Amino acid sequence: MKKNLAAWALPGLTFAVAALLLTGCFETKQDFTINPDGSGKVIHECLFQKVDLSEEKDVSEAALKDSIRKVIEDSKGVEAWREVSYKRMDDGRLFFRGTAYFKNLSQLEIPNQATMEFVWRKLGDGNIVLDVRTNKSTSREGFSVRPKPPKKAPTTPEEEAKRIKEERAQFQQMKPMLAAIVGSVKQEVTLHLPGRIKDASNYQKDPSGALKIRIDGARTLEVMEKLIVSDDWMKKRLATGDTDPTGMPGLDDELNGNLFGTAGPVRAVIAGANKPLFDYAAEVAAAQKEFAKVQKDLGASAVAVAPPAQGEPLKGVRVAGVRLVTDLDKALKLQPFNYDAGYTLSVLAELPGSVLAVTGESAVEIATADDGTSLLPESKWNRQVHFPNLSADKSKALFEVQLKVPGPNVKTLKELSGQLQYSVATGTKETDLGLQGLKEGAQGTEMGAKIQSIGEGWNKDGSQQMELKLNIREESLKHAWVVVDGARTPLERRGYSGGGNSYTFTLESKRAFPAQGRIVVETFDKIQVFNVPWKLENLNLLGVSSSGKQ
Repeated sequence: MKKNLAAWALPGLTFAVAALLLTGCFETKQDFTINPDGSGKVIHECLFQKVDLSEEKDVSEAALKDSIRKVIEDSKGVEAWREVSYKRMDDGRLFFRGTAYFKNLSQLEIPNQATMEFVWRKLGDGNIVLDVRTNKSTSREGFSVRPKPPKKAPTTPEEEAKRIKEERAQFQQMKPMLAAIVGSVKQEVTLHLPGRIKDASNYQKDPSGALKIRIDGARTLEVMEKLIVSDDWMKKRLATGDTDPTGMPGLDDELNGNLFGTAGPVRAVIAGANKPLFDYAAEVAAAQKEFAKVQKDLGASAVAVAPPAQGEPLKGVRVAGVRLVTDLDKALKLQPFNYDAGYTLSVLAELPGSVLAVTGESAVEIATADDGTSLLPESKWNRQVHFPNLSADKSKALFEVQLKVPGPNVKTLKELSGQLQYSVATGTKETDLGLQGLKEGAQGTEMGAKIQSIGEGWNKDGSQQMELKLNIREESLKHAWVVVDGARTPLERRGYSGGGNSYTFTLESKRAFPAQGRIVVETFDKIQVFNVPWKLENLNLLGVSSSGKQ
């Protein structure tokens, strides 16, 4: 979880502190070496505490490995780790050290162990800008808290004065707890950059030419005590409405001025960055061999994707689960398991190889009971397969078949059969959609792109969602980014609707979509679609065949 220390003293503080307690405090040192294209490596060293609220504390070697495994698995943008070491300290804290290789600095994230994120962007004049900011969004993995919606900006001077008073009172109430927690949070960063440092603000310069920056929790708390009594600063915060605990504000100019010395962004401008500082491809290749051993030791071995399917028949199919819900008197206003009446079978299909997706064109075609009745739903939609799941190696598919409730005398399913449609891709490609600005109604020049709408994210935390229509298959979309001045910000897929070769995708940005941004997508290329039949016979109502085999 990325923490913005300044935000801990804002409204919703109780939630933020609760999440922090469960995450644990950390002391992190990072030494970056970055190439002109934004690729690089970081020697990441962290002393952290995994807070366990259970009565029995697990201090076993297995628990230690599990904590380190989560650091590696939860890290984003990392292609490989090498030189990994870890141990439990005498005071109970955990120590982790490793070198992480990343292809894009802007997409690097090591959750729960850093407060800063970096934005690397290349300008039209060839210069590179490196910004440091904090991530507004806060994930709460393993801890479910329903966040409060953000408060609206005050509309009258009286309401503004009242809100300021409330925020200050809350800060004073939480200050003892903040002091105990925040004082242990530290992050030190050293940046070895290509080219010449043309300009740098709020960094310290090392004699070697490297840039350094440090965030100290105790110092941040002191600054918050100073700013919280400033009416002007409080009014700016309230005016933005940026007061939700899950929508933490970034480092603003006043905060930077007090923390680092200059009232402005944490920024470096780099000129003449023409040569890489190290051979990224060669080092990553060596690191990946070492990384495989680390994964195996931690139980985090990546599952290899099976060879791609080529349209061959299924290797096998069986029923893996059954759900039967009968009709109740509607006057009771009760639903077993909160489901409507129906008979649903969960079917596991073993594919001939790895696939990109099982498509929505898959469907059950025959469902005949032993009394001759058909259990097929009347609706075509209910006969189709929706939201199937693939195994980690992409070679098995689990999907649900919805049927009518069998009659009282039915003992077996005489036949259950249908068609399974799957797609296979042989490559990927990136495409700039050619949207002239990110606003509702904007149309692009590629893939029939059109922005149907832009609105507030469902979590009401400062995020926004875009409904983007594209003339592609649903499974074709792999990744999407917002691009501003060369800096990429990944978008999260939150849903889709459509059919055939035209779908509308719901894409979420952690921040408001920039009006002058662009959308770049990565899609699977050269997609082939195959239809294969499947059939099961003589199943009892538990999905077991008459031979006793599933």
